[in-house]
Amino acid sequence: MEPSSSKDPARRKISPRMLNVLTALIGIATLALGIGWLIYSWTVDLEVPYFAIPLVMTVPVIVAVAF
Repeated sequence: MEPSSSKDPARRKISPRMLNVLTALIGIATLALGIGWLIYSWTVDLEVPYFAIPLVMTVPVIVAVAF
């Protein structure tokens, strides 16, 4: 096995602006999914799952930070 040479192309790094945009889009998409689920469960079950409201608001932040 040959050692890797320094002529191998380096991995391209994502710019900070693109990373911020992707993080924001992932957070907004997760928030939209949570709100959609909340509205769907409200219309189907005819009661609001109050326990889920804090989760819908905090999970997108956790997902965006973890990304």
